[in-house]
Amino acid sequence: MPKVEEFDTFYDSTSRYVTHLTYAESGDRTVTEEAVAEAYGKAWQGWAKHRSRDPLGFVRGEAFRHARLSRGTRPWRRRHEDDSDLGLIEALQNLNSRTRRLIILQTLGELDISSAARDLAMTDAEAVAETQHAVTELEQALGQSIGQIESRLLGLSEISERIPLPTPARIRGKARGRRRRHTVMAVAAASAAVVGAGLVVAPTAPMSQAAAPERNRVGETPVEAARPGDAVTTRSLLNATEIGRLSPNRDWTTLTTTADEAGDDEDPVAAAAASDPAAAGEPLTTCAPRRFATNNPRKTYVRDFEVYGQPEQAVHVIEVARDADGAKAAQKRRLQWYADCAVPGIQMTSDTATIKGAASPVTIIRLNDLSAPVRTITIGMMQTGVVSTMLVHQTDGTRGPATAAVGAALVDAMRLACASSGGPCTTTAEVVGAPLPRTSTDPGFLAAVDLPPVGSQTKPWAGTKPKAPSDNPAATMCDQANFLTRGVSKARGRIYVVPNDKAIPKQFGIGQSIATFRSPQQAQAFVQRVQKRIRKCEDRNQAANVADGKPVRGSGYAGRTWRMTFETGPKSSVSYRLALIRRGAIVTEVRQSGNKRADLTATQFLRVADRSGQRLAYWR
Repeated sequence: MPKVEEFDTFYDSTSRYVTHLTYAESGDRTVTEEAVAEAYGKAWQGWAKHRSRDPLGFVRGEAFRHARLSRGTRPWRRRHEDDSDLGLIEALQNLNSRTRRLIILQTLGELDISSAARDLAMTDAEAVAETQHAVTELEQALGQSIGQIESRLLGLSEISERIPLPTPARIRGKARGRRRRHTVMAVAAASAAVVGAGLVVAPTAPMSQAAAPERNRVGETPVEAARPGDAVTTRSLLNATEIGRLSPNRDWTTLTTTADEAGDDEDPVAAAAASDPAAAGEPLTTCAPRRFATNNPRKTYVRDFEVYGQPEQAVHVIEVARDADGAKAAQKRRLQWYADCAVPGIQMTSDTATIKGAASPVTIIRLNDLSAPVRTITIGMMQTGVVSTMLVHQTDGTRGPATAAVGAALVDAMRLACASSGGPCTTTAEVVGAPLPRTSTDPGFLAAVDLPPVGSQTKPWAGTKPKAPSDNPAATMCDQANFLTRGVSKARGRIYVVPNDKAIPKQFGIGQSIATFRSPQQAQAFVQRVQKRIRKCEDRNQAANVADGKPVRGSGYAGRTWRMTFETGPKSSVSYRLALIRRGAIVTEVRQSGNKRADLTATQFLRVADRSGQRLAYWR
């Protein structure tokens, strides 16, 4: 094929395709028209070189470059684009140039991510991370899924289809006006090279695209990195705008970003340091004995945020384990830290949640730090493949962000790293309630993290080892509950105290007993007998004063609370708070003794009683 005919065929088959890409890049029809003509003119000037390499790639790059330069000197003229998708164009312009081209090449450009990466001189891993970040930015800016956004991108072609293009003869003529280098020798050499290279020009499809494999949808199934976790970088961390979902209408800012990419070789010293809380750095939250939950991680990333001028902070953590088992262990380990937390003043709320239909483990918990000033700590944890991530939000007061907002932010946080994690990706963000995390010891009983601070308490709560209750530690003179009665198949009791704390009298404590009956009917009959004795207590004991408290009711359990006072002398008395709760065939009784120096309020005890009902789910 003669050189001119070859170029003209190339131009006719590809120019509209390049026009679509360039318009998406610039958002300006005039700039697009000029950039496309300039790119093909340069291709013609160097046709002997470009024709046997990648002429389409060259033209794409030149058109993008010229459009970017033109946009820099002539800002986008909105008035010329009133019939276009202005919202999409603005969102694309808010991306950096390389990221914008990466998205355009994978959608309108019909390239898979590896081909797009090569076009931009990027590694596959960089392209995966940058694509995921760009997808998140576009979804947030436009409030749509990537599938909907891709449809809008394709819709820009309807606008760029109307951009007038010069004929190939005009392109060649203008190029000759700038550089005249054509000779008979060059034409002959170019023709011979075409035959030798076996170059085929398809008049109905862009060159080099017809034989390309079917590409992946952008942002959904990117090419796998060499190993799971390789493509996770600091770009996988949320930015200030994204973390702002936790607390909208606040001026969030990024404080610091730290990365530790230890490398791939197993290092015994590093492994030992990773298991040593002191060597791992400062813990990121209370209750955590060390900074990271992953033993000997390959990579860790941390980004800190704050609200300007407000006592509100957030942290996003990503840990890349050496294998999926290591990441699973890290997720369990971190959750166990909070379930077993015994830090004075820290109390877990009942707002535990998860994400419905999640493809991997997800847990959201909330802690109240009841020391002054009172603060609320909300923690979201998620793991898939070799990656585990954690979001921490802290603010003054007893109210944290909605768990729905935490769940959405957590899915966003994992989506940025999930593509290269080697595990399934969660796309849904429907948050639902979940059971409290199970304690590692004595599940079914109250835990230290369930108990409120008392007075000026500085030492942690501690519980005795549960044992068969020869004397029920939770019984009072009114109820006289015997957990070793007929029909009981298993019974245990324990006492909670605050040892070695001078601010708490030795007489203060909480007793709890749990019994499993042979049937729910027997358990119900036992509860009714005890309640009857409590109602008649004042008739039997003139020194007793019994006040009914509020009922306790939750998923699968129900019960009541009481306040009992017994006169022990003319000017002395002793008071108790009592709760009796049944869950199927299981009954628990909780008693708290107090005095003027240390006591629980009615609200505090009601929460303890309710928590004891929740914990019965783990009693075996």
